[in-house]
Amino acid sequence: MNEKIVVIGAGMAGLAAARTLHEAGYEVRVLEGRDRIGGRTHTDYSLGTAVDLGASWIHGPTGNPMTPLAQKFGVGGSHTDFDNENGDSLLVFDHDGTPLDVAEYTEGKTHFVAMFTHLTASQLFTLPPGASVAEVMALPDLTELTPLQRKGYDFIGSVSMQLLDAADPTDVDWQMELDYLTLPGGDLMLHGGGYGQIVRGLAEGLAIETAVSVHHIAHHENGVTLETSNGRYHADRVVLTVPLGVLQAGAITFDPPLPERKLTAVSRLGMGLFEKLALRFPHRFWPHHPHYFHFLPANEQSLFGSWINLARFTDEPVLVVHNAGSRAALANQLDDDDLLAAAMTALQTMFGADIPAPTSYVRTRWGDDPFSRGGYSYGRLGSVRADREVLAEAINGRLFFAGEATHVHYVATAHGAYETGVRAAREIMASR
Repeated sequence: MNEKIVVIGAGMAGLAAARTLHEAGYEVRVLEGRDRIGGRTHTDYSLGTAVDLGASWIHGPTGNPMTPLAQKFGVGGSHTDFDNENGDSLLVFDHDGTPLDVAEYTEGKTHFVAMFTHLTASQLFTLPPGASVAEVMALPDLTELTPLQRKGYDFIGSVSMQLLDAADPTDVDWQMELDYLTLPGGDLMLHGGGYGQIVRGLAEGLAIETAVSVHHIAHHENGVTLETSNGRYHADRVVLTVPLGVLQAGAITFDPPLPERKLTAVSRLGMGLFEKLALRFPHRFWPHHPHYFHFLPANEQSLFGSWINLARFTDEPVLVVHNAGSRAALANQLDDDDLLAAAMTALQTMFGADIPAPTSYVRTRWGDDPFSRGGYSYGRLGSVRADREVLAEAINGRLFFAGEATHVHYVATAHGAYETGVRAAREIMASR
């Protein structure tokens, strides 16, 4: 092909677009603002094992494009039991450190899931237009739940929903939540080389320039001109895969400006916040068998509710804790020393005061990263499904859009991002 294509962003969407076009014979160049590839799929190896600081799971391995890619590039994975179906995948501690009965606690989660399925038309009729997930959660009669079941219900409705959306339930439109689909097969956590190994495999043989940030895009009938930190680039067509948060910040200007309908979509959708802290210890002081620990929050400002036991999957003494939404924002206000001290207080509450200090750690600050400006997108109050469709629309056959925020159903996932990159590449091929 004689056409020159520039892909902006070397995350999952950008690499998918570039790989698809490259294999179809196009001349493709990828520009990435960071000094590394991968975008929000970023694997750290400093703790003696792969720790995915961004995307970590293949959500629904059956029919998922990430599954054959993991197999192709030799990435291992283990199923994680979010629902505690095998009965020993979860430990639960109250906010004072009291161990709780897991079976009774998880019945509260079962009730939460059933609640979304069995809400009656009369109940939904009472909701105002654009109601939040929090308002829907308040509809069911919970008087029959035991106090412990209610704790499980409340944890799923607060901490777990924050992790799903990277936003608080009060900020998420409940109808947009229903658009989120899952593939069958459970959840597969990658280990070995993690997502980084898939990223490197996809990038092999592609022309990628890192540390090149794009700040202006001029698109016209004869092509596209890019103004960057490394000078000017010209292309016949461009695939823009930057996260929603970058578009919302106005970090890239356009000539002519983006259509009003696309700007409206950008402003209405939400960019969530999801942060991780990974800790390596001199030895494991917690049980080996659970996949997760739940540390029930004392209040809405309590951090460190959801822990992942990497020792179960890698035999390395590493724990990873997640904070999302407003809790992630609170975590980002803490410097490293204060964040570590708070995390250790949580662990000491669960496992005793004599546990060892971590030997090393790594934390994320996706909210402060100028090339992400958040974790992943969500259906903010006031947004509609059509906003994602509009965000995905190409402009004049020259400027194409991809990224997880442009997927209607598999938003906030690596496979969703990948599929949008392939979609944008096929749009280019079909427009010749």
